[in-house]
Amino acid sequence: SLERALGVQWDISEDTFRFKLDMKAHKLSRRGILSAVSSIYDPLGLVAPFILQAKRILQELCYSNLGWDDPIGDDIRIRWEKWKSILPFLKQITVPRCLKPVGLGEIIEISLHHFSDASDEGYGQCSYVRFIYNAGQIHCALIMSKSRVCPRKPSMSTPRLELVAATLSAKIARYVSDEMDYEVNYQTFWTDSQVVLGYIKNDSKKFKVFVANRINLINQC
Repeated sequence: SLERALGVQWDISEDTFRFKLDMKAHKLSRRGILSAVSSIYDPLGLVAPFILQAKRILQELCYSNLGWDDPIGDDIRIRWEKWKSILPFLKQITVPRCLKPVGLGEIIEISLHHFSDASDEGYGQCSYVRFIYNAGQIHCALIMSKSRVCPRKPSMSTPRLELVAATLSAKIARYVSDEMDYEVNYQTFWTDSQVVLGYIKNDSKKFKVFVANRINLINQC
C-alpha cells in the first residue's frame, strides 16, 4: 500500500506520509556529503529541522580549504556519522496527509498561523492551519515549513536573520493562501523579535536597502 510521491512515501491504506531515507554509501569527502544531502527531497519541510543539521555540516565544508575529494576532519566526521545514525528513526514518523480530520463536526472558523525565528545556526518558518468546530473542539495541523542555514557574513546579525525569517514566512503565507481551497477567516504571523516588529510598525524612519526591501515585501504579502 506504499506509493512514492515527490520523494515521500505515501501509505494509501492509512493516508499518511512516511519517510524512508536509505542513504547510499558515499565517500567521506565534500563531494560525497554534498551528494548525500542533495539526495534528500522534502518539499513540504516535514523533517526540515533534521535536514538542517546536515546542511550546516555541508556549509562548514564549503567554507573550509578542503578539496572536493579530500578526507574530512575527525570533528565533522563524528557529527556526520551521528547524523546518519538517526536516519533509520525517520521511519517512525507518520504525518496525516489530510489536514482536516473526519468526525469532529462542522467547522465554524479557519485560521492560518505562521511562525518564524532565527539563530546564529539557521533560520526558518512553519505554517499551521487551525480549525475551530461548532462543539468547541480545536484541531491544528502543520501545512509546511522551510529551514535554511545562515549565511556567513559579518553584516548578518541575529535581528537581520529574524527579519529574513519573517520575510520567508510572508512568502510561504502567500503561497499557502493561493494553494489552499479553504475559506480562511484570518491569518496571524508570529515572531518573538521586537526588532522585527519595530521595523514593520515604523512608518516614519527610512531604513537601509536591506531592511527596506524586506519590510516592503512583508507589507505586500
